[in-house]
Amino acid sequence: MDEADRLTVCPYCEVQNYMAGGRMLRYVLPDTIPDHIDNSSILYFPYLRFKGNIYTCVGREVGCKVLDTTHQGVEVRMLPPSLGLRPQAMKIVMAHKAMSGKFIKRSATPAAVLKRAERLARSVIDSVDDTLYHRTFIGESVSCLYLPLYIKNDQVHEGVLNRVLGPVEDWLQDPENSMNFRSSWQPSYLSMICPHCGDAMQGEPDSLIVSCFNCDTCWTEEQGDFKRLDYELVDGGPGDSYLPFWQITVESEGVEMKSFADLLRVTNQPVVVRDVHGEQQLQFWIPALKIRPKVFITMAKGATLSQLKFPKGTRRLDRKIKRPTLPLKEALQAVKSVLAETSMNRRDVMPLLPDMSVSVKQTLLVYLPFKDRAHDLVQRHSPLSIARSVIRTARRL
Repeated sequence: MDEADRLTVCPYCEVQNYMAGGRMLRYVLPDTIPDHIDNSSILYFPYLRFKGNIYTCVGREVGCKVLDTTHQGVEVRMLPPSLGLRPQAMKIVMAHKAMSGKFIKRSATPAAVLKRAERLARSVIDSVDDTLYHRTFIGESVSCLYLPLYIKNDQVHEGVLNRVLGPVEDWLQDPENSMNFRSSWQPSYLSMICPHCGDAMQGEPDSLIVSCFNCDTCWTEEQGDFKRLDYELVDGGPGDSYLPFWQITVESEGVEMKSFADLLRVTNQPVVVRDVHGEQQLQFWIPALKIRPKVFITMAKGATLSQLKFPKGTRRLDRKIKRPTLPLKEALQAVKSVLAETSMNRRDVMPLLPDMSVSVKQTLLVYLPFKDRAHDLVQRHSPLSIARSVIRTARRL
């Protein structure tokens, strides 16, 4: 399986299976180890990898960038402290039981790599003089990535470039420091049979939500089982594509907001606040897709300010839906950053973010229709648009 994949397909009966969460996933860098090297003698050295988008509210600016970093799972001098750009540049594969070599035990914990990511994020902030009011990671993941090694002529070789690293050290020869592949590392899978009607469900390889077109239902995995998900699809035109958004109804304290009118006043939007704005609950519309961070927050801002333009949706599915790749819990973390991005008077709003608390009243998955304009997808009811290339390259994030 590729790194972004969650679905597998049986090549014989074409039945799909969905990978359940809850385990740290383990991947291996591709090797070019010579054929005469016995596979059972290969050693897999662990690195912990953090990948996600970081959003910062500093001074009067909302910053965003992709953070992808690796760190040794065991501190040794022979190997580099980081894998550099290899995880982004190379096609990594999931570790599997057919790998007969030994896996070096790691001592570093996921919490350690999270702290390292925070330090890297802080170093960016420390380079400026303005005050940091808010920082959050969105779409983050922690995984274990193994670098293959092998021993030849009493020298340790790296299996990716086949270069010599140095003489064999004691920690490599100690059997207490290594182990075979463990079956508990393998993720568990759910058969994609609709729990409601028994028909086969559909999804893309990286989907977090799967759908049944027979009974028009959407499902998400929770604690090893499928749970039905509320959704709406806003009517579009012939040939439209449908992109997913998390509609999050909230109330906030610290920055007092309960209605859409409150949001317009707090962010100082250049519109006349009317009764219809006060009747609308406070909602943030967050893209349910892992896309480039700047595009993500721009889309969230545009959809949130355009929410009154979207018609009420219905519970039906269309074959041209793009299923979510960003979970709801990650979208919830974006609320403060979207508020800051939306504000016209950031000097007044940003200092309030540290004391702002958000209570979620309701959530809903909404599919919005987008017209195909060759290179762009344009939303039918609002000024929203997104380049097709952004959607196409999202799997690399």
